[in-house]
Amino acid sequence: MIFTAALTGALIAISFSAPPGPVTLETVRRGVRGGFGPALHVQLGSILGDLLWCCVALLGLAPLAQVAWLRGALAVAGVLVLVYLGVLGIRDALKAPGVPTVEATRSRDGAFRSGIFISMANPMAVGYWLSVGGALIGAGAIGASTAQTVWFVAGFAGGTLVWAFAMAFAVRWSKRIMTPAIFRLVNLVCGMALLLFSVTLASQMLGPLN
Repeated sequence: MIFTAALTGALIAISFSAPPGPVTLETVRRGVRGGFGPALHVQLGSILGDLLWCCVALLGLAPLAQVAWLRGALAVAGVLVLVYLGVLGIRDALKAPGVPTVEATRSRDGAFRSGIFISMANPMAVGYWLSVGGALIGAGAIGASTAQTVWFVAGFAGGTLVWAFAMAFAVRWSKRIMTPAIFRLVNLVCGMALLLFSVTLASQMLGPLN
């Protein structure tokens, strides 16, 4: 039972982390500029947010996320964060003279915070845990005992950590083939995609008001 709970947590972590989204885009944007460290810090920051929503679901607090003003606040925060990061990406694409050196980008300021903010203000994460978390609890896959729940969370944390390092290494490797033109293109694409995510999120937020 313990092994099954841990394996379930790890598989849920991969299925949650693998689809491309704002965290992946920010990881790539930070990574092509600063390398392994900033990319990893974005991923580690996002893990804290993921674990928060995971624990909210396991503690039975998920119905709180159905409160209109709380969901609205999360949506507004998510839109603002994505717009800010998208603008930064486009700015880097337009202003950066070339591929920064590792020495010039050694500072990881903001990367960890970006990961946290994106993850915690992501209403999609709320919806994911409202559905998947509730289904797992209802099926008895988690929540049947304290040990089972602890091992599920441990498996989830382990899975997200493996994914975080894999993403950071992949982005670090990509810097070997990075040219100034590709660097600008990556920043531009990531910035525009983040803005697109913000528009999509805003439309979903305003939809119920119409």
